Amino acid sequence: MKKVVFTLSAISAAILVWSFANAAGDSKAEITAIEHKIIAATSADELMPLYDEKEVVLYDYIAPLQYTGATAVRANFDKAFSNAKNLKGKFLELKVVADEKMGVAHSLQHFTWTDKDGKPGEGTFRVTDCFHKVNGQWKVFHTHISFPIDPATGKAEMNLKK
Repeated sequence: MKKVVFTLSAISAAILVWSFANAAGDSKAEITAIEHKIIAATSADELMPLYDEKEVVLYDYIAPLQYTGATAVRANFDKAFSNAKNLKGKFLELKVVADEKMGVAHSLQHFTWTDKDGKPGEGTFRVTDCFHKVNGQWKVFHTHISFPIDPATGKAEMNLKK
């Protein structure tokens, strides 16, 4: 009888571990897919459904200190897309950590674009997105975008390589 109870306990534990690992794996895959939608977006209309419109804060590399709420975040995205044409991004590195309730994606992203005057631009950004579930769907509730700063000049280093 003890053997049977032990065997059933071991099987139950294995099933729990397996189901948790699969849930975390599914979460990582879902968040990774969202990150690819974010980097490929060409408008605020494409981005905003991926964000938690009731609870979102964006730390961008440009002022102000933070954009709080969906209206402010959307306005920032609209401004960015209106100032950059032919925007193309790619991941240099993307890491996702997640369980079934929360996830974090951190990445190095390289973008190229053309500004309003037709001048080409490029930059390599550090981006961290924090996710939680809203009605069963992963949504970004916090994004942090930055560049390293050269302390000698106080200027952003926009195209560092690892």
